[in-house]
Parts: sequence; C-alpha cells; structure tokens
Amino acid sequence: MRTPLLFAEFNIFDVLQHQQQFLKEEIHGLDSKTVKGVPEEELVRELAAKYKFDLPVLIAESAYTSHREVEVDVSRDPMRIIFDPSRPFYIKGTEITFSVPFRGDPKFLRVRPTTFSLNPPRGEVRGQEIDLIYTRTDANAAAVKGDYEATLRDINQHLAWLRSSVDDFNSKIGQQILPLLAQRKQKVLSDEQMIAALGLPNRSNLPISTPVLPRRVESIQKSIASSKRWDVFISHASEDKDRIARPLAEALRASGISVWYDEFSLKMGDSLRGAIDFGLVNSRYGIVILSKSFFAKHWPTQELNGLFGREVGNQRVILPVWHDVSAEEVRSFSPMLADRVAAQSSDGLDKLVKEILSVLEK
Repeated sequence: MRTPLLFAEFNIFDVLQHQQQFLKEEIHGLDSKTVKGVPEEELVRELAAKYKFDLPVLIAESAYTSHREVEVDVSRDPMRIIFDPSRPFYIKGTEITFSVPFRGDPKFLRVRPTTFSLNPPRGEVRGQEIDLIYTRTDANAAAVKGDYEATLRDINQHLAWLRSSVDDFNSKIGQQILPLLAQRKQKVLSDEQMIAALGLPNRSNLPISTPVLPRRVESIQKSIASSKRWDVFISHASEDKDRIARPLAEALRASGISVWYDEFSLKMGDSLRGAIDFGLVNSRYGIVILSKSFFAKHWPTQELNGLFGREVGNQRVILPVWHDVSAEEVRSFSPMLADRVAAQSSDGLDKLVKEILSVLEK
C-alpha cells in the first residue's frame, strides 16, 4: 500500500491530543477488578508502553534500488528544441526507486512538526519501507544519488523536528497516567461504599451458573471481553456501500460480531479523522473491500495504511475482500496485498461471512 510521504496530513498537536484522549478513555473504562487488583506501578508501566509513540528511524544501510523504463514528456523542457510545446513529446527514460526500510510508526511520516519546511520531501510509504522515486532521461548516476541523499537528509531533519515533541510526550506520559488512575480508583471505591451502605447483597457477589456456549459464540464473547472494542473494522469506498459494505456489516452484526462501520459508529458532530483513528486502533481486524473505487479514493487508502502500520512481525490484521477486481488490478495497486489469500465478494455474502467468522474463531 503506497501513500504520499510527509504530506502534512496531520498536525503534531492533533496527534498528541488524540493519544491523550484515547489514554483517558481507556483508564476511565478500567473495571474495578483491574483497578483494585493490579499494582499501580504495573498499570502505569503497561499503559505507558501502550501509548508511547514510536517515531520512525530510517535504516538507510539496508536500502535497495529497482528501476523500469518509462515514457517521459519533455515538451516543456527548456533545454530542448520543441516546435510545438503545447503537445506532449515523449522520449525513453528510466524510473529509479530507492526503497529505504524503517522501524517505527509510519503514521509520523505524514505528521507536520511545529517546525517544518514549506517544501517537504516527497516519496511513498509501502508497509515499513519508503520509496523515493526519481526519473532520468540520461545516465547520470551521480545526479540521481545526489538527489536521493538530499531527500534522506530532508526526511531525517523532518523526523528530528518531530522528535522534540514526541520525546516530551513520552517522558511525561507516566505523570499523566497517575492522576487518571487515582480518579478512576476513587470512583470505584465510592461506588462500592455506596452499594455497601444499602445493606443488601450485590448481584455481582452472588453465585451464578455459566451456560455452555457453542464454540463460535464463546469465541466471540472472548473477543468482546478483550481490550479491543470491535472485532472488525470495515474499510471501503462509499461507492461500494450498497452492493457489499452495508450488507456485509449487517450480516456480521447479525452473527454476533462487533463491527466498526461508519453508518453504525459515527454520530453527528464526531470528528471524522479522530473517530476513524479510534476505530482502527481498537479493532482486532480490518476488513478491506478492494475495488476500483477503493483504489481511486484518498480516505480508504489512508485507513489501509493505518492497518498496515499495526502489522508487526507475523501478526496479520488485514482481511482483504476482492470486489469486482482482477489479480492484476490488485497487484498494480499493492503487490503486498495481491500475495495474500483474499475472500471474493462474487462467492456470495453467506460464504464471505463464514470465512470471516473462521478467522475470528482462531
């Protein structure tokens, strides 16, 4: 999945505020057993590790190149004699791609720091690699390498500007967690004291029988009890709502699956970007409906990039669904996705739901 690099889509202040809000919501949602039973220092350590930011670090020594022959329009090249510059004039050229691996959160490659350049570096993010692409109509390797090294310096400068804000946030996150935990603990204890003052048995302390559940329902209940709020996040283009996205969301919800779907999860007045970020972070899997409309849209591809950012090591989060697209079309959009086993909308809704349920039950 490729997206523009350092496009200043996000502001560092917005990113930090969203992270603080997510942290507050998680602490306010802690159950009484966790608040009273888990040592405070352990809770602080776990929450700090979860909400600290991992700024990207380029691994330039592991970079590699690829190239292909392309047609280049030189009709507006001032160094060439072109009799009719209003018409395209193509010659053979070479497109060279430098692929630079990095570790860390790819989201920060699209975050604008407090100090920034009005002409930020450009490239494409593909999983945990940055592609820097240059086109030449000559064989000047020194010029290409010079452009590449200059872009690397610009990217590292951009990340250095971000680092001061990120390091400050990370260093103070424990100080933010402590008072929030104290508030939550006080609320839990106050509720217990109020219930105890009533002088009647509390239902939570009464013995109850646990019914034997079918395997699928039991598995779904386990996922609901996990730290994730939704089993699946559905990413789609708006053009695909009627034919596939809405029917799939409704069928999954009818099967007992918790679904983040815009028509279910967004309310009037919500911040679209904040709500989507929250859904991406708090869903176990992301169902991505790949279609011609999806490939052409900005928001769906941003959601896909966010899901790619959650895949670490062998952990797979993305569940691709091909909707009226060929393998070649998917490969042209994202070679990484083309190599994954995908469900086909053409197989019918029932089979599609069964395939998704089989993943959730593992």
